Amino acid sequence: MDELNQNRDETLNRLAPEKKTGIQSVDRALTILEIIAASTGEISLNDICARAGLNVSTGHHLVKTLVSRNYVAPGSGRGTYSLGSQVLTLAGAVNWQSNLSGRAQPLLDHLNATTGEAVHLAVLEGVDLVTLIKREARHALRVDAGSIGKTGACHATATGKAILAWLPEDEALKVLEARGMRAFTEKTITDRDRLLQELHQVRTDGFAVDNEEFQQHVVCVGAPILDQNGSVIGSISVSTPTVRASDEHLALVRREVMAATGKLSGRTPETAKN
Repeated sequence: MDELNQNRDETLNRLAPEKKTGIQSVDRALTILEIIAASTGEISLNDICARAGLNVSTGHHLVKTLVSRNYVAPGSGRGTYSLGSQVLTLAGAVNWQSNLSGRAQPLLDHLNATTGEAVHLAVLEGVDLVTLIKREARHALRVDAGSIGKTGACHATATGKAILAWLPEDEALKVLEARGMRAFTEKTITDRDRLLQELHQVRTDGFAVDNEEFQQHVVCVGAPILDQNGSVIGSISVSTPTVRASDEHLALVRREVMAATGKLSGRTPETAKN
């Protein structure tokens, strides 16, 4: 028990204020959360303030704000506090996203088997579209499934458009401004307003289509993966050569892609209203 207490105290001491940068109130609030987390239980306001280098009045106001947002909860003892339920909500969202690749593997295999086509799982990291997993087509005639890693083609791919369509518009615009709208083929949409109109249609339909916009003679269908809060965390697409892109085959692809993303999503995508 003494060793446990010593380890706890060492952790708390490491959280003592050093050089602070950024917005002071945010920095202080995060420090308070770290101190409470490191306490592994309940901790008094006086101890929080001592560890954070705050006067009691300032500490009280910060803790009160955190309590009002459920990041901190009153403890069982007078003037003590512990972590609140909102911290668990954030942790659950992190786990949901971090486990995405593992949860997606069997669904990608099934999608690859039922469509016979190339399959991709992608996420947005900052402003970069990143392909995490791919499956090659099972046909002798197959499209180039591309490589694992980053691409600046959010505007030209079904995976990218499926993600952009469910981002807040200002965030989508930041991605487009940072990475540009390069023309990969003569069908690539390079006009921002035209792309925004298409993204609205993607929200209406629930899926995105890349009609030879990234590669010639290749059609892709993609759909978003949402977390439990309804925020987009990734997308899945299926790519097929135009010679196999009949209405019947594309209908199958759409059904299977949307079924796969639906099973991975914590919330069903809400389509936009015209």
